Amino acid sequence: MFTAMQSLGLLAMTAEASPLPQLPANYGSGKKVVILGAGIAGLVSGYELRKAGFECIVLEARERPGGRSWTVRNGSKVEFTDGTTQTCDWEGENYLNPGPARLPSIHKTILGYCEELSVPLEVEINTSRSTLMQSKDLNGGKPVEQRQVVNDTRGWISELLAKCIDQHGLDQALSKEDTEKMLAFLQTYGDLDRDYKFKGSERSGVDIGPGAGPDEEKLRPPLKLHELLVADFSMGELYEEQLDWQATMFQPVGGMDRIPYALAKSLGPIVRYGSPVQQMRKTEKGVTIVYTDSASKGPQTIQADYCICTLPITILDTLDTDFSPAKKQAFKGIKVASLYKIGWESPRFWEKKYNIYGGISFTKQTVGLVWYPSWKLFSKTGVILSGFDFEQQDWGNGAPTDFGALSTEGKLAASRAAVETLHPGYGQLLAKPIYVSWQKIPYSLGCFALNGFPGTRPAYEELSKPEGRYFIAGDYVSHLAGWQEGAALSAHRAVRDIAAHMQNS
Repeated sequence: MFTAMQSLGLLAMTAEASPLPQLPANYGSGKKVVILGAGIAGLVSGYELRKAGFECIVLEARERPGGRSWTVRNGSKVEFTDGTTQTCDWEGENYLNPGPARLPSIHKTILGYCEELSVPLEVEINTSRSTLMQSKDLNGGKPVEQRQVVNDTRGWISELLAKCIDQHGLDQALSKEDTEKMLAFLQTYGDLDRDYKFKGSERSGVDIGPGAGPDEEKLRPPLKLHELLVADFSMGELYEEQLDWQATMFQPVGGMDRIPYALAKSLGPIVRYGSPVQQMRKTEKGVTIVYTDSASKGPQTIQADYCICTLPITILDTLDTDFSPAKKQAFKGIKVASLYKIGWESPRFWEKKYNIYGGISFTKQTVGLVWYPSWKLFSKTGVILSGFDFEQQDWGNGAPTDFGALSTEGKLAASRAAVETLHPGYGQLLAKPIYVSWQKIPYSLGCFALNGFPGTRPAYEELSKPEGRYFIAGDYVSHLAGWQEGAALSAHRAVRDIAAHMQNS
């Protein structure tokens, strides 16, 4: 659904130019800014404002930085709003990124911060032709490699188009010269024979690989076109074609939280953890923020010249604030995705048995996506992600999805079943599951904002506008919702707007 919405233009996922102004080092001298939330937007706001001489305080409800840029590893606790708690006890450096898990090469802003803060990066393998696709309607229900689905589909489409040209079906669209060039292209694109027939391709993989002496290569027989169409693996086949998912992709070495921790380290004690906001008020010349300090166990008050609020709209909607009625209505005008992820620790059978090193397999099950780690390749164990999708029909009436309707035990069973279907006999090796349901995570109550949906434009535009000395930042006020790049760019915009307010005051 997420991919389909992007393809239809309902979720704009394009890189944006940074609006960050070049301010002198003393520009904000004498001015104080309180920043609500130590996610990427809040941390970047503090990082850039402090460069320009502002006094900053960052209030964070959690005991860690990052917000959704979070990494679960040995010793981490996953707590839900219903009181459920999971404690991770995975081996060594094994980890799961419940939120963002990849950095596109076109997201220059967040990559720039990684370079500036010396956060080491490595390649994230987003797709692999060795991964699997499975449907009851294809190959008798047995999984097939992605390379075969992709290349057999190309082959059949190329043969059909060549046949259409041969029958003069495109004479009105193509000149004689273009017809010849198109046939030559199709022969290469689909790996067709001299008669423009698709009879299989080495690109699709082989049943027997070439060897020494008499050991000759044996191609796989092509999959049936009808079965490919019925199975419909278009999402998996075109997964890496989405602009923000194209190679090369990156990830921080050791987990995505390396980025917010590096930002927080650079800010030092101005980041106050365990400090949830209770109240927001405008004053004649600034703002007053009331929050709870976990150390003093009581309410504290901060007065500042400006406030950058990066709290999720699900949280803002519950706070005691004096935002305008239009802003408060906008908090309700954009739905927030109810995404989940499930990670399991396991011996890396996918590498040894299936030659899968990173990438994603797809199956038409209740859990339809299995994502393999692309860090610590060839090591003993790893964390395989089986399940990454919506728990509610956030694009419709909000009813539970098939997965969302299950009990926790049922969800874990469905997650294991997806791996077992793709890798028969290996589902039993999965252990120590960690299940993250974002709508149940305190101080988040959802994942990214669905601000590209029809009807959300007025709310998006309202949230993007400053209100007095309040400035809202976060990926939900960017056209890159769900990406750290969008959060960073929104922080740059907030800095620009504060600078503009000071110039006009």
